[in-house]
Amino acid sequence: RSGAHRRARKSEPPRSQGTMSALAVYPCFPATLRGQPTSIKMDPKGEKLIYTLGRLVVVREAKPQPGRPPATLLYIEHAYTVTAAAMAPSGCYVASGDSNGTIRVWACDTPEQILKLETPVFSGAVLDIAWSADNQRILAVGNGQQSFAKVFMWDSGNTVGEISGHTKKITTCSFKQTRPFRIATGGDDLAVNLYAGPPFKFQKAMKKHERFVNCVRFSPDGARVFSAASDMVLAIYDGKEGDVIIEKKVAAGSIYAGAWSTDSSKIAVACADKTVKVLDAGTLDEIGSYTFGKSVEEMQVSCVWGADGLFSYSLGGELSLLDPANLQAGPTLVQYGHNKAVASLAFAKGVLVSGSYFSLDEEGSTTSTSKGVMRAWDVTSGLARRFEGAGHSARVVKVCALSDGSVVSIGGDDTLIVSSLREGGAAHESKQPLSAAPRDLGCGGALCAVVLSSDKLALIAHGKVTEHALGFSSACVAVDVADACIAVGADGFSDNCNVYLYSPSGALQHTLSKHRGAISALAFSAGSEQLASGCANKEIVVWDPRAGTPLVLGMQGYHTARITCLQWSAGSVLASGGVDATINVWDLTEKKPKQQIKLAHQGGVTAIAFVSEGTLASAGLDACIKTWTV
Repeated sequence: RSGAHRRARKSEPPRSQGTMSALAVYPCFPATLRGQPTSIKMDPKGEKLIYTLGRLVVVREAKPQPGRPPATLLYIEHAYTVTAAAMAPSGCYVASGDSNGTIRVWACDTPEQILKLETPVFSGAVLDIAWSADNQRILAVGNGQQSFAKVFMWDSGNTVGEISGHTKKITTCSFKQTRPFRIATGGDDLAVNLYAGPPFKFQKAMKKHERFVNCVRFSPDGARVFSAASDMVLAIYDGKEGDVIIEKKVAAGSIYAGAWSTDSSKIAVACADKTVKVLDAGTLDEIGSYTFGKSVEEMQVSCVWGADGLFSYSLGGELSLLDPANLQAGPTLVQYGHNKAVASLAFAKGVLVSGSYFSLDEEGSTTSTSKGVMRAWDVTSGLARRFEGAGHSARVVKVCALSDGSVVSIGGDDTLIVSSLREGGAAHESKQPLSAAPRDLGCGGALCAVVLSSDKLALIAHGKVTEHALGFSSACVAVDVADACIAVGADGFSDNCNVYLYSPSGALQHTLSKHRGAISALAFSAGSEQLASGCANKEIVVWDPRAGTPLVLGMQGYHTARITCLQWSAGSVLASGGVDATINVWDLTEKKPKQQIKLAHQGGVTAIAFVSEGTLASAGLDACIKTWTV
């Protein structure tokens, strides 16, 4: 009876734990793809940006206020990749559409994000969304099979007209914000069409561009509408009748996006010739222009006009704020972030360092333009700086910090880079080639350990590299702060799920055997008295590394998937993150979490780092970084 009773208790779901509270979100940035515009919208007040990444919809402050990170709202309820989003003129609701052709209308002014409507519009990706001025009608366009657009009531989903006249997918649309209502659309069939309603029906084919139409927008006063295309031409039409007023070639490359000023007197355009221009809406003469550089990554793929000025987004993922009255002076603020999964975090000299990658390729592309990206975050303001100098030419695998505050990183280009953090900047200093592809990195006081795909352990200290054969396939590594012990975890090949402890000379000291799954994370406590190991079997064991004996067993059942990261605070508090998107802060005496947060990151938690004894930072596959009180 007692055995059955114990088994029954063991199978019970874990009881609910204390919940950590979210401090701040350092938001992800929009994805970019070469040759295509990026959709970024502005809220009615001109204070918040609305964009998408993966299955996320992001609503965030455009310009952060001093002393705190930008206020950010994340919407995570879509089942497919979100491809378009727009806020209602009232500022209370957002309509977002995904790659499966589903529109969700949800409240953005309440924490509950109440769903008002979910409706399929067509069988393909939604590429642009527009609201009518009275908040009653929504226009969705995209890449359907039978139809390329639908205009419907916001609360019922009932169709209010037919958007016909295009022969290929519609990529951009706009709703006239004054009566009589009009709809303008532009698509890959090079056409710009006008529709009158409600109920909406085809009124006029306004123009045929020579290349794809990237952006159509009505002016705020409704008097005019412009179309911008990859043929470098900007055309302005009458907002009611659709007659061409003026058209002109205004750029030396594709025009990816455009935006009206609030008084309808100026138009800003973002161009593939790496420039942002402000044009007079009456004559299309250039009022001001700024060239960002000469590299491909400095192509400007989106722009919006906000209350604080003109925001422009580059192919390389940099969000710049410019003064429309003085464009030549350049950006007054440049915000950096990530638009790909964050692989690793490290905290050094009061700065949070993140490692990720950047790519211009579509998923599954046979070519590769990916390169490593590292950011140095100010924890107080939530703003990041980029690292100067030559970084990794492939994705960053891991970042760690040495005792002197130096940041060490390994990448898919088979190199190790030592970087420095200094007042006002961060820079890559030295690059060390590795003999094989690195799998994981551990840093102590001055010693770095890298486990390689060649089943070797590389130890790097003061620029000198020594390699030791392991004799097994490894997955992760950690070094204690005294540089006296190196822990290496096996990856489960040949049923080897052990942790091996080595001396700095490469001599094996202890073999730790308690895990039943591949070792996926290792971490030494701040005083080196404890070693925590996590595995694919969702179990954590705390060891005495000097004696090679377990201190705490049975920490299992609180993660539902592989543990990806472990971290100790300076006060010996242990935290863990996993593929199940859960973060646990552990009570080692009770062998259970004293605090827990579920759904911390969409797709899973990839890295955690203590930035203070009471604050934990986390990163995930959603490209966001969050901080929590613990």
